[in-house]
Amino acid sequence: MWSKNKDKGHEEEKVLFSEYGTLYFMKGERYKAIFDSSECEQCTMRILRISRESFFIQVLADFDGEESEVLIQPIGCGLSFGYSRKAGSVHWPAYMDGKLESMAFVFSGENSRMTPEDITMRFVEIYNRCTYALLTSSDVDAITNEDEGYEYIGNSATSQIPDEDYQEPVYELDVSHEAATKTGGRNICYSESMKFNNAMVVRRAKDSVELQTHKFDSYGFNEGTSGKVRIPGLTTCEDALLDDTETKLQLLSIDDQKLYEYDIDYGKVVQEHKLPEKVTAITYSAHVADPVPVYTCLTDNVAFNVDCRMDPRKNIVMEPGCTLDKYRLTSLKKPFTCHATTRDGHLVIGDMMGSIRLYRGPPGSRRKDGKYNPKAAQTLLETKVPIVAVDVTADGAYVVAVCEKFLLFMPTAYVDDRGENTTGFVSKMGKKKPTPLKLQPTSKQLAVLGGIEKLDFVSGGFDRYENGGREVCITAYSGNYIFTWSLEAVKRAEENGRACLGESALVRNDVIGVSAHIPDKLMYLTDSDICMAPLKLHERTERGSRRYAYL
Repeated sequence: MWSKNKDKGHEEEKVLFSEYGTLYFMKGERYKAIFDSSECEQCTMRILRISRESFFIQVLADFDGEESEVLIQPIGCGLSFGYSRKAGSVHWPAYMDGKLESMAFVFSGENSRMTPEDITMRFVEIYNRCTYALLTSSDVDAITNEDEGYEYIGNSATSQIPDEDYQEPVYELDVSHEAATKTGGRNICYSESMKFNNAMVVRRAKDSVELQTHKFDSYGFNEGTSGKVRIPGLTTCEDALLDDTETKLQLLSIDDQKLYEYDIDYGKVVQEHKLPEKVTAITYSAHVADPVPVYTCLTDNVAFNVDCRMDPRKNIVMEPGCTLDKYRLTSLKKPFTCHATTRDGHLVIGDMMGSIRLYRGPPGSRRKDGKYNPKAAQTLLETKVPIVAVDVTADGAYVVAVCEKFLLFMPTAYVDDRGENTTGFVSKMGKKKPTPLKLQPTSKQLAVLGGIEKLDFVSGGFDRYENGGREVCITAYSGNYIFTWSLEAVKRAEENGRACLGESALVRNDVIGVSAHIPDKLMYLTDSDICMAPLKLHERTERGSRRYAYL
C-alpha cells in the first residue's frame, strides 16, 4: 500500500510532536490497520517543522527495528483534522495509492507518561499552533494561550468528533432541475424582485449599462416575458439595490462617484446622488430594503449613510459640524473590503488585514434614539486572513466572514457581566468571544474542484428568507461551484465544537452572484445567464466515534 522509504530526515527539521500508535484507513464502515502486526511492530505519528513556514504530518512505521516514512502531508488550509478524546484518536483525509482515504491514528500511550486521551489533546494543541503560525507568519514556539489572536481563532483548525451518532439538516442545490435564461455576456449584478417575480439583471452594453427583466414563477423563468432597456446617461455600474417598493433601483457607479436612482416604470434615471468620494460598496442601512431610503456606503477607510430623501448634494447623514475626515480610520494598514448591516442598523466591516469590526452603526450617523454613533468599533474580531465578503443575520447574532479558502461563522451574541443578553455590536465582547467555526469544502469536494489551490471564494452569506430574520442557510461560491450549509447545522456544530459538512453543486458557468429569498430555491447569476434551482432540505446521519471499529 505505502512505499517504505527509510526516514532520512529533512533540512532544518524539528520534531514538535511524536507518539506511538496504530495507523488505520477506512474500509467500508470500519477502520483497518495499514500494516499487519506481524509486519510492523508500531507506528509513530509526528508533527514536523521543516522551516518557519512549513509544517508536516508524518507517520513512520517500524519494520524489524528500522523506521521508514510511510506518510507525509503538509499542514495547510486544505487539511482538516478531527479528534476523539475518549478514543485517543485523530482523523483526517489522505491520499493512498492515488485514492483519497479517511485515515485514523490511535495513540497507544506506549513509553509515554500521558494517557492516550491526553496525548490526543496535546496533538490537537500543537497542530492548532502550527496552523495559526502559518496564518500569521509567526514563530510557532512563541505562540501561547495568552496570545489573544490565538485564543480567539486558534482552535478553529480542528474539530471534535462526537461520541454518539447524530443527524443534521442539509441544504442541497438540485442543479438537475435548474432553470436558466440567457442574458448575453458581461453581466454585472442582479436584484430579485419578490413582489413582481422579476429577476433584474444589470449588464455592460456598448458605451452604456443595460437593465434586463426576466419574469419567473415556481417552475422557472417565463418564456417571452423578458425585457431590456439601455439606461441613458449611465456608462458604468458596479452594484444595484432595489428599494422597498421594488419599482426603483439604486445604481452605484464608482467611476462617477454617484448613486443613480432609476425608476423602472418610467425607464429613466430620476435622481443622481453625488457621493463625497470613491465608494467601493453599498448596502441597505437596515439589512434589507426599508421605506426609509437610507443606504450604507463603504470607502477604503470610512463608512457612512446616504439618505436619498435629502438634497442630492448634501445627503450624508453626519453629526452636525463634522465631516467624514473625523471618522476615518487612518490607522488602517490595509483597506476596508466589505460590509453588512443588521435590521437595527448595526454595522460589520471586514478588511484586507483580516479584521472584523462590529459597530453600533456607521460612525457619526444618527440613531433612532437621536444620538450619534461613535467612531470606534465596539468589538474587534481578528481572523488574520483577508476578508473578501461579510454578512450578518438580521438580529446581529451571527456574522459570516468569507475568506479565499474558507468561511468563518462567528457568533456575536453573548451574556455580559450583568447577566444580560447582548451582542458585540452594542457591547465590548472582550474575553467572551467564542471560537469561530471554520466552514470549508470537504476533502472529496476539494479533490473534485482540483485541490485547495483551485478554491477561491468570491462572496457568500446568509439567505434573506422573509426579508431576513428567518435565515435557514449559508451560501458561498467559487468559480462554477456553489456551496451550501444549513444554518441550523452550523449553529449546532459551533455549540458542540464539531465540524459542519456542507454540500457543493457544479453549475455550467462561473458564478457572479447568489441569492436566496425563499427557503426552497436559489437564484444565481453567471456571466451569460440568470439561473434558479431547487434548494432541497434533507437529514444526514453522521457516525459518532463510539461506533468506530478498528481491525
